[in-house]
Amino acid sequence: MLSMNNNEFLPWIEKYRPNTLETVVGNDDTINRLKFIAKDGDMPNIILSGSPGVGKTSSVVCLARELLGPAFSVASIELNASDERGIDVVRRNIKQFSQKKVNLPR
Repeated sequence: MLSMNNNEFLPWIEKYRPNTLETVVGNDDTINRLKFIAKDGDMPNIILSGSPGVGKTSSVVCLARELLGPAFSVASIELNASDERGIDVVRRNIKQFSQKKVNLPR
């Protein structure tokens, strides 16, 4: 019987997406600032801008993983505003997510 790894079926962009800030390649100043935020634990309001595909989402997901640790999967939600918008998303996804009780790391 052939053993299949789940990564074999992931789209290329997900299979090779960085999982930590250490593995993000690109704007060193921005990545260093995100590393400082992760180390400090004090999350400010931030706005990331740039062309599609430059790593905005990947960088923030890596930051969230480092801040939330094992609680990442239950304490975060990723919404793509170009695909998921409108009142139905607010009613269904955001409201349901915001009502969850999650124990966060210190």
